[in-house]
Amino acid sequence: MLVTVMIGGLSMSPSSAQVAIRPLPGTMTGVWELGFDGRSVPMALLTPEAARADPIAQIRHDMEAIRWCHLVGLPLLMDHGGPIQVVQGRQEVAISGDGVPSHARHIYLNAKHPNMDLFDPQVVGHSIGNWEGDTLVVDTVGFSDRGVTRLPGGGVRTERSHLMERYRLLDNGRKMSVIFTWTDPAVFARPHSYEFIFTRAPLGTSARSVQCDASDDARAAFLDKAVEP
Repeated sequence: MLVTVMIGGLSMSPSSAQVAIRPLPGTMTGVWELGFDGRSVPMALLTPEAARADPIAQIRHDMEAIRWCHLVGLPLLMDHGGPIQVVQGRQEVAISGDGVPSHARHIYLNAKHPNMDLFDPQVVGHSIGNWEGDTLVVDTVGFSDRGVTRLPGGGVRTERSHLMERYRLLDNGRKMSVIFTWTDPAVFARPHSYEFIFTRAPLGTSARSVQCDASDDARAAFLDKAVEP
């Protein structure tokens, strides 16, 4: 499976995007890595209904998405262990994952969400952003129930989920804080917030192609063990 990445309005596959993007002073453009100590994730306070949900069924749902090379979407795009690549422009900010099958994210600046009754739900939803001083505030709705849906700290992404994010550069642009806040009346008894702190990767770090072959018998046998009753 070859995943296409949209950057700056152009369509390119990771295999053709090997040119390193030079960081620009004062911008988020560049490649960012999330270390094992870059996550501050409390446990989510779930609704009684969500707390009673079968965790095995949730795991099976996500493993099926991985087994069949489905686009994983959020939250895994931002929390998959590999670098993310950010391109900051005047009209949008694009975010793609390195080595994870997913749509790239397009955060449209100073825009409005489309009519959600007509919008085709996506694993990354629909994102709009506005600058509040040096902080980019991102509002995302329009999620589907496909892909990998379990969230850090507990709970799952659903079609009613609403994600707010706050992006801010730290340490003279060497680090980037992202605070995620999920709300969903069916899942969370109160909004669930957590913070990731990304570190800017060395110049020359670039995207890699995503190889995902659902017909690979050895891979299928390995992953199917996780979804067996």
